[in-house]
Amino acid sequence: VENIRDFVLGMNDGLVELLGAVTGLSAVYVHNPKIVGISGLIVGVAGALSMGIGAFISVRSQRQVNESVKQRMEVLFRVSPERAKKELVERLLESSMPEDVAREVAEKLSSNENAMISLLVQEGEENELRSALYTGLAYLTGIAFPVLPYFIAPSSLLALPFSILLAGTALGIVASVISILSGISIRKKVFEMISTGLGAAFLSYLFGRLMESLFHISTL
Repeated sequence: VENIRDFVLGMNDGLVELLGAVTGLSAVYVHNPKIVGISGLIVGVAGALSMGIGAFISVRSQRQVNESVKQRMEVLFRVSPERAKKELVERLLESSMPEDVAREVAEKLSSNENAMISLLVQEGEENELRSALYTGLAYLTGIAFPVLPYFIAPSSLLALPFSILLAGTALGIVASVISILSGISIRKKVFEMISTGLGAAFLSYLFGRLMESLFHISTL
């Protein structure tokens, strides 16, 4: 499930960010679609590396924190079992468990070190390298949809609608996967993701037009 999450989130980020980037660049380099495509690829590769590194650091840091807490709880359990039991009660109360039930659970587990620690420390089996790989590759997959038309069309304005169409279709697929995994309405999620993605693209296009009019970049 973690790998599916990493892939879906990475692909969604790649789609939205690159759609916004190429849309904004289309307003600047109207007659140079390949410049838009190449610029999009450069931004996309940098983004994929950033996302992959971010996923790696995030997962590894969480694992290191869990290991540190586990070691502390093991020492605490041996030195002061009552204090360990009190921490378990506090953790169970934070999870909205009734106080009497929390105290009963803590009392029954007070002699079982492994069971108590497993409740206090949630250990994940997520691998940081695999998470980084899935996230980075998913981001690269996402950038392919909005970037591809710029290597085929003769102008950026002709490539733009195909870029939006491909990205919108991919966003709809990603939204459907998220809906299935989370159990929420597919129609609502698809509308939410496509509307926000296209909204970001529209604002990027306006910003690109502003930059073109201010600095006459398209004449460079």
